[in-house]
Amino acid sequence: MTDVQKNGLVPYLLANRAFVAPAVEQAVGAMDLSGRTRLLDAGTGAGGGLVALARAAGPGARVLAVDRNPDVLDLAREHARAEGVSDRVRVRAADLVDVLDEAAVSGDGFDAIWASDVVWPGNFDDPRDLVARAARALAPGGVLGLFTSNYYQAMFLPGHSRLERAARTASELNWGIPSGGPAHYELHTVWMEAAGLLDVHVDVFPRVGSPVDADPTVRPYLENAVWPELRESLVERGADAGLSSEEVAEAERLLTPGHPDYIVDTAGYYMVHPTLLAVGRRPSD
Repeated sequence: MTDVQKNGLVPYLLANRAFVAPAVEQAVGAMDLSGRTRLLDAGTGAGGGLVALARAAGPGARVLAVDRNPDVLDLAREHARAEGVSDRVRVRAADLVDVLDEAAVSGDGFDAIWASDVVWPGNFDDPRDLVARAARALAPGGVLGLFTSNYYQAMFLPGHSRLERAARTASELNWGIPSGGPAHYELHTVWMEAAGLLDVHVDVFPRVGSPVDADPTVRPYLENAVWPELRESLVERGADAGLSSEEVAEAERLLTPGHPDYIVDTAGYYMVHPTLLAVGRRPSD
């Protein structure tokens, strides 16, 4: 866990939840969950997918929200209560692998599994194995949805392509995640195909901030989630990503609220976040 995660986790989770919420609602809607009764929100965090899942599946649905960090589950509980779906939701502090294996062994599989920014090499050394476990935990005909904010393909620094590419590389290095290979963070559909799922496909649900303050969730997301992580990564690994000390200092200025060079306050600033949903279905018996 990086210092960014240790410090300010709650503001990060809440800002991320609010910013991604419209895309999550669209993505959950695209999974066609109506009538499905047993759902898993894998790695629920602050409950970003919880409400959308409960509403999409209908009043007969029961959503199990799992996270291995018990400290964040109160956020998920409160979110479900505030949105009027707490009667359809149960939260549990548990390891996701254990929950998936329990479902597979018991034969009482999930009608749908949703995982948002969970299945990637930052959390699992072998995400392909995790997807295989999720596939086995589905009931026949069950659907798996792997949602990703697609952070490393977002445009945060328009007009500064070199700095942005290097910032992504520095972030990968800081997290210790692979920049290629079979565990790369963009291979959700590959892992689904390997798990034997059918009808595997990707949908895109972009989040756009233009003008930046037209959407009140954009600036808090940038300032509580994106900029702290990128600044830390640039300071720690910017040189390893090919930047000079002067370029690192320039990037820090661009990413620092209140600085005269702060990019968000530049006239015409915009950001684009192309969130993705990979979907696959377990064969019916």
